[in-house]
Amino acid sequence: ALPISLIVPGPARSAGCRLSGAMAEPPAKKAKTEEAAQEPESEKDAPVDKAPKLKETPVFHVEDTTMNVMPSTSGNMLMPLTDGGLQYLMAGARASVGLKSGRYMFEVKVLESITPLEDPSARARITGARSQLRIGFSTGDSSLFLGESEDSVCFDTEGAFCRERKKTMNVAQKFGTGDVVAVVLNLDSASPNGNTVSLFKDGKRACQPQPLPENLKGKVLFPAMTFRNVTAHYNFGPSPLAPLPFKCRMVGEASQKDVNVKPAAQAPKDGKYEVLFPVCVPEEGAFDWLDQFLSKNPHTEISDRALLSWCEKSGINRPKGYAARTSNDKPEMSFGIPALDDLSVRRVLQAVAPMQKRHYVVMEVRAGLLKEERQELAARWAGFKRVATVVVGEPPAAFKQYSQEMMLKLKQEASDAEHRAKAAQERSKREIERKQKQMELDKKKALKKQQKMQETMKKKAEFAKRKKEAEAKGEKFDEEEPKEQEEEEEPEEQLEQEEEPMEEDPPKVQLSAEEKKLTFRKLPACDLTPYLLNTGFLNFTLPDKEETCFEDIKFLWQPESKAREHLKEWIQVKKLTSRVEDLQPGEWFNGKWKEWQKVVQGYHAKQNAYKASEAAKEAKKKLKDAAKEKAEKEGKEVPEEESKEEVQKADFEHLDVFGVEDVTDVGGGEPLFVAFNFEDWTMMDLRYQMHLMSHAFRRDANDPDRVAVPLEHLAFYYQKYFKKVLNSKFFGVDSTDDLLELVRDTVLVTGKSKVLEPQLPDDLESSNLFVMLTEESRRDRSRRIDLGDDTAKLKISTPGQGKAAGSAPAADAARPPFQAGAGAAGAQSGKGGQWGAGQWGPGQQARPPFPQGGYGQPAGGYGQGYAKGGWGKW
Repeated sequence: ALPISLIVPGPARSAGCRLSGAMAEPPAKKAKTEEAAQEPESEKDAPVDKAPKLKETPVFHVEDTTMNVMPSTSGNMLMPLTDGGLQYLMAGARASVGLKSGRYMFEVKVLESITPLEDPSARARITGARSQLRIGFSTGDSSLFLGESEDSVCFDTEGAFCRERKKTMNVAQKFGTGDVVAVVLNLDSASPNGNTVSLFKDGKRACQPQPLPENLKGKVLFPAMTFRNVTAHYNFGPSPLAPLPFKCRMVGEASQKDVNVKPAAQAPKDGKYEVLFPVCVPEEGAFDWLDQFLSKNPHTEISDRALLSWCEKSGINRPKGYAARTSNDKPEMSFGIPALDDLSVRRVLQAVAPMQKRHYVVMEVRAGLLKEERQELAARWAGFKRVATVVVGEPPAAFKQYSQEMMLKLKQEASDAEHRAKAAQERSKREIERKQKQMELDKKKALKKQQKMQETMKKKAEFAKRKKEAEAKGEKFDEEEPKEQEEEEEPEEQLEQEEEPMEEDPPKVQLSAEEKKLTFRKLPACDLTPYLLNTGFLNFTLPDKEETCFEDIKFLWQPESKAREHLKEWIQVKKLTSRVEDLQPGEWFNGKWKEWQKVVQGYHAKQNAYKASEAAKEAKKKLKDAAKEKAEKEGKEVPEEESKEEVQKADFEHLDVFGVEDVTDVGGGEPLFVAFNFEDWTMMDLRYQMHLMSHAFRRDANDPDRVAVPLEHLAFYYQKYFKKVLNSKFFGVDSTDDLLELVRDTVLVTGKSKVLEPQLPDDLESSNLFVMLTEESRRDRSRRIDLGDDTAKLKISTPGQGKAAGSAPAADAARPPFQAGAGAAGAQSGKGGQWGAGQWGPGQQARPPFPQGGYGQPAGGYGQGYAKGGWGKW
C-alpha cells in the first residue's frame, strides 16, 4: 500500500476535472426505476446472531487486484493509475472474505471521477462511459473484471445489471460521484429474496432483487469492484455510511460460519518476491504451460498477450478483432490509440511493479531463448528473486492431460457453435415457412371477401336498372333494395400449430486418434512470426550458471542435459525446414549470373544473324530464279554466274546433340539452337537458374547443415536470387513439384525433407551443356507431339499474356537483350512463331515482356531423364 499523497500524480489529475453529482437520468427511466424502488420493502431486519464473528478484517490482497490499482494506506480507498495508456484500462479488485450463507452487504462511495488527457481517436474505440464503476460479487478464482464471465454479477454506474458480457439496461438507478451505493447479497434460502442480489443508493432501494444465476448458487461469493478513472471508498463495516430501510449486517461483521477467508500469499522470508522467466521452445506448449501454472499459483503475467487480453476486458474495440494476431509472443496491438500501440503501458507497469508485493511471470518466448535479450530482460527486475524456468523437452503426464483437455474443450466449443448456428438456421427456415403459409391464408381470405363485395355490387346494379326501367314505364316497383348480407360466421381457417421440435443438446465430440497422439496442441496463432523465428533460432540457447543475472535456474520438464540435447535436435530439424531470411546472393553467384546473361545474349545474336543470312540467301535465290524465268520467256541467254563453293551443312535432324563441339556452329554456321523459340529459351533459362541457385545456396548459407534448397521454400529463394516471382501457373503447371519435373535432367527433389539436388557440377567449363539439354528436350517433345501425345506440349504463357500470367517488371534488368536487326531477322524469327515479324522494330535492343522477367521457365520436359551425375566433361 502507498500513502495517498504518493499515488495521486499531479499532472495526470490536474489535466482533467472532477465530475460532481450523479449523472442525470431521462425522466421516464428515472420514474420507472424509482417506482420499482418505492414498492414495499420485503427485506426484514437481521435477527440477532450470537455466533462467533469474523476475526479477520476484509481487505484486498495485492494478488487479487490488477496492477493499476493503488490502495491508500488509510481511508480504505482504491484509485487507478491513469498515465501512459492506463486511463483506457479497467482496474479490478476482489476482497479477501467470501460469503457462503446468510445476508450481508458492503458499501462503496464514489469520491471522484477523473478525466485524464486522452487521444481524440480513443473515444471511438472505447465502449461505455469514460469513468465507470461496477460493484458486485464473484467467485474466488474468477476474472478480476466483473461481468466478464459467468462467475460474477454486478451493477454499473449506468444502472445496468451485468453478467457474462451481457448488460440488462435500466434495472437500477444510475449512480455517480458523491453517491453511496450498497450491494446486498441474500443467500438465505428461507428468505423471500433468497439467492438474490440488490442495489441500494444512499440508503434507498435502487432496484428490485435480481436472482443469482444457477451456476453461482451454493458457491462462495466475494465482494468485488471493477472501475476506470474513478476513486472509490469501500466500507465493509461495522457501520454503514447510509443505513438501509432494514437492518443488514455488513461483511466485516459476518459470522464465521457464513464466510470463507482467503489468506494472503505467503511473503518470502528474505523479502524478495519471485520473477519467473520461462524459457520455452516455440510451438511446444509454452502458453499452455503458462496458463496451467497461473491457474495454480498467485503470479501475475507480464506479456503482450496479457496486455491484449486486458484491453479486451476493458471494452476497447480492436479494428481487426481480438482473434486476429500475428503471434502469441508479440501480438500487434493495432488499436489506433498511440498510448496503447506503442506499449507505453508496459513502461508504466515496469515502474509500478517494484512497489507491489507480488510474484510475476515475464513471458517472452523469443527473448527467453536469446542470451543477450534474456540477460537484458532480467536486469530490469533488480531487487526480485529472478528465476529462469526452463520448460523444454518431454513434458510430464499432467501437462499432456491438460493439453488434451484444452484441445477437447476448444473442439467442443467449435462443435457447439456450429450446432447453435445450424439450429438458428432451422428456426429461421421454419419461421419463413410459417410466414409464407400465413400470407397465403390472408390472401385467400381477402380474395373471398372481394368476391362477396362484387356479388353485392352486382345485385345493387341490377336492382337500380330494374327500378329505372319500371319508373320509365310508369309501373309500380315494389322490390326491396338488396341489403349487404351479413357475413356468415364461418370457421376461420387457422394455421396448424406445429410443435416446435425440442432443442437437441450439442453432440459430444471426441479427440481423434491422431489428436490423441499430439503432445502439444496447435494454437490459433503461432508463438513466433516465421520471420522472427527464422532469423533467431540459430542463436537460441538455454540459460547456464554463467548468467549471473539469475538467482536460480530450474529445469521443470527434463534434466538439464536432456533439455539441452532436445533444443540442439530441434535446431537441427529447424535448419532443414526453415528459411534463411537474411540470405544474400554472394559474389560467386553474381559473377556466374552476369556471365550467363552475356552468353545468352550472344546466343540470340547468333541465332538472329544466322536466320538473317539464310533469309538473304533465300531472297537472292528467288531473285535469280525470277531473272532466269524472265530471260527464258524473252528468249535471251541467261549469263552464268561464277559458282561459289557452298559450305557443307551438318545433317541437323540426325545430329548427335551431345557430340557437338561448338553449339554456335554445328556446320555451315548453323547453331544448335537455330530452332529455339520462346518456350525453348525459357526452358534453357530455367535449367540454368535451378542449377546456379542450387550451388549458390550451399555457398551463401555457409552452414554445413544447410547444403540444399528445400522444395517448400523454393519460391522464396528464387525471389532472393533472381529478384522476381516464381509463378508455377506461368509455366502451365500447378505446383513447384511439377515445375521441377520439367527440368529433372538438371535438378532432382530428393530425401524425406524434399530438397533440391543439382545433377551437374558447379565447375562446368562452359554453358554449352544447357543448350544441348534444351535441344534434346525440344526434339523429344516434337517426336511425342508427332505421335499424338498432347501432354508433351508446352503451356508456357506467351509474351502477349504477360500481365495475365503475373509479370515482374522489376526483373527487366535481368533480361538479356534481343538484337532486332533491320527487320529481316525479325521477320525470320516471326516465321518460327517466336516473336512475330518485325515485332521489336528496326535497329534497337528490345526485351520481351516475359511474365517471369527474363526468359523465365518452361513447361513440358521430356519422357526420359538423364542419369545422375556424369556431366563433368561438359
